[in-house]
Amino acid sequence: MKSIILIGFMGAGKTTISKQVAEILDCQRVDMDDVLVERIGSISEYFEKYGEASFRQHETALLKEAVHQKSVIATGGGVIMQEENQKVLSDKMVVYLKADPEILIDRIRKDKENIRPNATHKKDSEIKNLFYAREKMYEKLARLTVDTSNRCPKEIAAEIIQHVAS
Repeated sequence: MKSIILIGFMGAGKTTISKQVAEILDCQRVDMDDVLVERIGSISEYFEKYGEASFRQHETALLKEAVHQKSVIATGGGVIMQEENQKVLSDKMVVYLKADPEILIDRIRKDKENIRPNATHKKDSEIKNLFYAREKMYEKLARLTVDTSNRCPKEIAAEIIQHVAS
């Protein structure tokens, strides 16, 4: 098995689905946000103190490490914006977890556990604009697109595994 890399906007389900897929495949899981928190501390505090560009450098270094492991990787929502990361992902098994922007915003607002620096102080319209700015790149990099809007994690994981196995 090669790595399976989950991309998608905040709230699309990357963390949840990566747990399901890794459990079913009995393989390692890398949640890039969790690893980055271990390495640099709070992502939102890091953003405030050092800026997004510095954070993205750490993210790129981790992506380059993670793709060489046989694992299911949950990326951060903005990982696809760096040209260097696009090159890293270009020949990998990339799965785009897609959801309706209204559903994504609802999930983001209800999630009190994961504070997202690119959404915390933004209006819903600004979050939608960020989604639309990234959507084409998610679609371009994906070998598989799975809609997570109104589906349970087990169903989504099964679809991904079925595609990867074929």
